[in-house]
Amino acid sequence: MQLAFNNLWRRKTRTLLTMLGIAVGVAAVIALSTFGEGMASGFESLSSASGADLQVAQKDAAMIILSVIDEEAGNELRQIPGVAEVAGTIVYLAQLPESPYFVVMGEDPRGFTMQHYRILEGRPIAGRREIMLGKMTATHFNKGIGDTFRINDFGYRVVGIYETGVGFEDGGAVIHLADAQRLFDMRRRVSYFSLKVRDLSTIDEVRRTIEARFDDLAVTRSGEPSRQDEIIGLYRSLGWFLGIFAILVGGLGMMNTMLMSVFERTREIGVLRALGWHRRRVLGMILSEALMVAGLGGLLGVGLGVGLIALSRMSSAVANMLPATIPPSLFVQGMVTALLLGAVGGAYPAWRAAHLAPVEAMRHESGVGVHWGRWSRLLAQMFHGMFRNMWRRPTRTLMTAAGLGIGVGFIVLLMALTVGVQDEFTRLLSGGQMDIIAQQARTSDASLSVVDERLAVQIAGRPGIRSVSGLLFGVTSLPDLPFLMVYGIDPREAYIDHYRVVEGRAIERQHEVMLGRLAANGLNKGVGDKIQFGGTTYRIVGIYENGSAYEDAGVAITLRDAQRLFRKPRQVSFLGIQLTDPERAPQIAAELEAAFPELMISASADHTNRMQDFATMRAMFGALAVLTLVVGGIVMMNVMMMSVFERTQEIGVLRALGWRRGRVLRMVLVESLALSLLAGIVGLAIGIALGGLLQMAPLYGPFLKVIYTPDLLLQALIFALFLGALGGFYPAWRATRLQPIEALRYE
Repeated sequence: MQLAFNNLWRRKTRTLLTMLGIAVGVAAVIALSTFGEGMASGFESLSSASGADLQVAQKDAAMIILSVIDEEAGNELRQIPGVAEVAGTIVYLAQLPESPYFVVMGEDPRGFTMQHYRILEGRPIAGRREIMLGKMTATHFNKGIGDTFRINDFGYRVVGIYETGVGFEDGGAVIHLADAQRLFDMRRRVSYFSLKVRDLSTIDEVRRTIEARFDDLAVTRSGEPSRQDEIIGLYRSLGWFLGIFAILVGGLGMMNTMLMSVFERTREIGVLRALGWHRRRVLGMILSEALMVAGLGGLLGVGLGVGLIALSRMSSAVANMLPATIPPSLFVQGMVTALLLGAVGGAYPAWRAAHLAPVEAMRHESGVGVHWGRWSRLLAQMFHGMFRNMWRRPTRTLMTAAGLGIGVGFIVLLMALTVGVQDEFTRLLSGGQMDIIAQQARTSDASLSVVDERLAVQIAGRPGIRSVSGLLFGVTSLPDLPFLMVYGIDPREAYIDHYRVVEGRAIERQHEVMLGRLAANGLNKGVGDKIQFGGTTYRIVGIYENGSAYEDAGVAITLRDAQRLFRKPRQVSFLGIQLTDPERAPQIAAELEAAFPELMISASADHTNRMQDFATMRAMFGALAVLTLVVGGIVMMNVMMMSVFERTQEIGVLRALGWRRGRVLRMVLVESLALSLLAGIVGLAIGIALGGLLQMAPLYGPFLKVIYTPDLLLQALIFALFLGALGGFYPAWRATRLQPIEALRYE
């Protein structure tokens, strides 16, 4: 162990940079997984933390926040034998300037669910226009008892500060149920009911009674698996999926470092072999060095991850997405990942060291004198100058290009996915024929948008408007299909012309449905069959193929059926507006938005750029790009530092021959930029290949459309060159500080 430590300490800078690269990757996994755990535990708490024995929600609702139930059902539930108490709750994600996903709970002050909120200051809400703030909300917004807190255009007086231990709730607020119904346009409706039974031994009987009486409601026990568990599972795995690319870059950086360590210590290893060291002992020495670096990097990564989470808690925009405490299992996973990186990254270098022939190894010269393969010599002849130095160590160059290429490829994939999803959603909303799109203003998620149908009539009467079509969008589920997108359209409006019916006919009346081709194949249904969801049976009258996975994997029903299904009477999600002069779309959109401030109105091509859904996606991908930039920059810096170290004598000769510092600086920087350019080209190939593989995924592949635009590819190459500049500057500066005489003496 002491020998391994001494070997690592010979190159302190290289060791520290390698540790830092692994640490950033581990920190990324811990931070991203913590966010995923916070989102998952937050949604889980909505169905298990109220102290209820049973929860009644809308049948087939994909998530509890999408459930809508008529308030009158509560009175009928109270009449069921064995039911002691019934409390209705509204849960909604509001969009505030400081917090795009602000959880607001609407509660009846007289209901037993109010006991869930532990009051720290003040009192619980007792009447209208009062609000309780979660502890995190009060801190981030600097609000106290007696202050006014605004949600959208309504002000509420703060009467209490509470804590539940759940980030979703402690970073949100609680208002009167009636206020929530008005604020979120859910009059006489709730999200779900919480029930207490008189005798727990009768709970199953009560449940069966409710399910028999209400065919459109689902009943679950507290903590029991529900429809939203699959989405919760996706949140929990999100951190690992996004962090794995940072881990891969760090892992290849580790392998690169250990290979360089073996190269420069070839003579030493030859001596040890000649002195009687067995291959197994050499193997163990190199592996122990790799595991030591990885373990220390893992510990540093855990600390960085905790620091990132602590910084995130200071932001009102994301604090409520974090759990109250970081699960200890994430620390264990982070350390296991780091050690696994060490084992994998050190395996090949250790094997190579163990198989060095003693006599040949002892003849090896350190520094730049290395054996070139035929391909390396050919490449060196093709690319003089900056590329010649790169191909002195072809293994290191190729591994660095591969490692950085993975990072660049990841960014390319994320950017292409963003462009692709935005394009798909634009086609979905515009139907290929709408010039302007309107939705509810200040909505955190497209599925929560609510627009009064009467606004469509008012807009249709304004000059320059040819037609206005309403679209109601929602998600339900089936026993064999966890996510089924449902589009509610009016058969009399222009939007229905967007559907290309290939079998049967378009819907004409209620209780009829058209299936997209992907949905029809997945459900094994055809024209004339029947399908049931949301407690209603529909007859399939047509199959359509619009060329968009988001539409072809869904179903279309009449607007009235959709309004009934999603409990949104006389409401739509979006308005599609056709103009007599499409060229005036931006101007008319601005005029309409000024006239209807409750709506967000944009030209079709620009609408997704203003949606919070895509703003969040871009922000998340931007953060991942910065993360990749940091890890890649560390790897590049490490590689260029190794290059400078092994060429110290050469640089001394060049300085003695009259090379100025500026020329040495340019030489190293140009090599770094050339290496990053190669990594960028590799990254483009990796990103395109990853996009192709994702689209082949059986369940989600059709939804993951990727579009590679020339601008996107150019941005990726610029990103790669920036990596080279970032990672190469310090080694280049260090090379200029070498004194000629000292450099010439370097061994």
